[in-house]
Amino acid sequence: IQLTSPDSQPNFYGFSPEPKPELIAWAKTPSPALALSKGLDRDRAVDESGNQIAIFGRVGSRPFLRSEMEKLFLNSRGVPWKVTDTPSFADWVPARAAGR
Repeated sequence: IQLTSPDSQPNFYGFSPEPKPELIAWAKTPSPALALSKGLDRDRAVDESGNQIAIFGRVGSRPFLRSEMEKLFLNSRGVPWKVTDTPSFADWVPARAAGR
């Protein structure tokens, strides 16, 4: 029995989707076959705001340390990378012609 799937339950994604049991396979056994499947392994990650979020399928992962996160957004002088909505054409480097 499959309890949820994207085909049988359009709201499959989320923390606790409503079960929609469906028989997907069967086999004759000499006695009743009873089992529970293992649930998804949940782990933690950090979003852009520094808050922890749950993720699935990444056993052994952990949130980044501050020093690890800083490598993603600080330059070699420790200043955050910045962008602007009004680019300066003086900062552009012209493309080189092929073969030069």
